Amino acid sequence: MTAPASEARAHSRLRVVREDEPMEGPGDWDLLTAHLAGDPAAFAGLVRRYERPVYRLALRYARDPDEAEELAQRTFLRVLDHATTLRPEQPFRAFLFKVAANLCKNHLRDRARLVLGVPLEAAAPEGESLEDKERRVRLRTALASLPLRQRQVVSLRIDADLPFAQVAEALAITENNAKVTFHHAMKRLKAHFAEEDS
Repeated sequence: MTAPASEARAHSRLRVVREDEPMEGPGDWDLLTAHLAGDPAAFAGLVRRYERPVYRLALRYARDPDEAEELAQRTFLRVLDHATTLRPEQPFRAFLFKVAANLCKNHLRDRARLVLGVPLEAAAPEGESLEDKERRVRLRTALASLPLRQRQVVSLRIDADLPFAQVAEALAITENNAKVTFHHAMKRLKAHFAEEDS
């Protein structure tokens, strides 16, 4: 099915911005409603608002930044395709990260192997100290050791900054299950670091 010209133009403009941008302006539902009413800039506003956390989430599962960017773009395209099915009582943010989590999970399944994050050298922030790099390497290794569900919950809770209720909705589990899974993940991470330090 061919997307309308206005949507095709919006698709071509999707990009990942890695700088923090303030979360100001109209609410998510207002922007989505404006998009459905034909405002070509409205959906771009949603993309600007959420592209960085979606990218960070995708980066947990991708081999490199380009692959993560592609996953982020596919997330927004998928959401765009299903925009008419959303209702005001359904938080846009939870729906967005549910789509992102599913795409990332499918991405791993399709590659038939587990790859987490970008190559560590490529991910290094500018001016990073050796000590910070070592901490980042340890954290990446520890996260890679978590089972997939625990890693998903940690990513949605920390990278996407979702409350547990929305983490649960995104992963189709109960809120209590999300909390318990997060708790077990934190215990495993602490045990991992304690074992390394002993």
